[in-house]
Amino acid sequence: MKTTDLSHRRQQLLVHASEYPGAMALVPPPTPHSIPSKTISREIIRAHEALGALKASVSILPNPDLVTRTFERREAVRSSQIEGTNSDVNELFTYEATGSDEGLTPDVRVTLNYVLALEHGLKVVRKHGAIALDCDLIKGLHKHLMRSTDYKGEPGEFRTKQNWIGEYTIYQAKFVPPPHDRVESCLEDLVNFMKDTPKEEDQYEVPIVMRMAIAHAQFETIHPFIDGNGRVGRILLPLILTAEGYPPVYIAGFLKDNQQLYYDYLAGVQLRDEWAAWVGFFATAVEESVKESISTTEGMVAILNQWKKRIAEMNLRSDSAVLRLPDLLIGTPVVSARRVKDALDISFPAASNALAKLEQAGILSIPKKRQRNRTFIATEVISLLNRPAVRRQ
Repeated sequence: MKTTDLSHRRQQLLVHASEYPGAMALVPPPTPHSIPSKTISREIIRAHEALGALKASVSILPNPDLVTRTFERREAVRSSQIEGTNSDVNELFTYEATGSDEGLTPDVRVTLNYVLALEHGLKVVRKHGAIALDCDLIKGLHKHLMRSTDYKGEPGEFRTKQNWIGEYTIYQAKFVPPPHDRVESCLEDLVNFMKDTPKEEDQYEVPIVMRMAIAHAQFETIHPFIDGNGRVGRILLPLILTAEGYPPVYIAGFLKDNQQLYYDYLAGVQLRDEWAAWVGFFATAVEESVKESISTTEGMVAILNQWKKRIAEMNLRSDSAVLRLPDLLIGTPVVSARRVKDALDISFPAASNALAKLEQAGILSIPKKRQRNRTFIATEVISLLNRPAVRRQ
């Protein structure tokens, strides 16, 4: 990390990285509670208008839990891809449907860990609110994320050695986070900021989008783990929203499609205190991600209605399992007969028969590649989920 790359204020925060003679690390200043927003007020306003529209959109869904489940898995894939994994949505759903990694890459299991970490965080925050946004939660997210991997440390525990960002040695690194013995105090300051939700008597409320942007950048600057910091930092974002009663927003698609800008704006904060530019970029990420979520939700509802219309034309008995399958497929677009049997509480032959009928109707397809555990794919849903996010010009 070159001292000349740092602003004067950040240069004053350098300390010796004791494990590496001559190397310096940066202890971030206390988490700012607000950023002057004159230059970014438009982006912040648009992001908050988008959040309001998302609330309205979710309220009209026939089964919001299933749609949310699908979005969680897409987020897991996209966020993991930022870190270099190669799994896709179809592979993740297939792994969950069969419990088998036959023919799948190890990256799929790593991505499933992301899902488990996200679900764990959402469950805790929905139960306890913002007070749950603490160091124990952060450690829990990391433990779920890194379980059964080749992580070079103790999953769920803060690092006990120096790390850095970029390059093979600390001396050429783009950024060097604080020494390990300063991590916990830095994080305590950050979680106090995340838990400090607005009160009715507050005369000025810091917009939640700004607080999310600040929290994410500060977390990445602290870099409390040997690995997994980017993923844990992105998992925290929907948790902050959920803690205040908003639907979770998943922005990894925008960040993946604008990955170099993402890194550049974060580096601007870490090296030069360029908060306004980062917050503006982040607000745009929220706005565009909400628009994509609403569009995808509308697309899923349209698919669901189309399926139900086609099934109605089949003149089935009112107790047919086929009638119950469409709602399940929106949340689990890759299924096996055993998965349907368990989900609908029906016999295995009934599940197999229902799936065969939807295959004949063109709603489901079978992968060409033979598998030990045969799966059925709702390709329309998978195609919708695989649409690219928005690239910032």
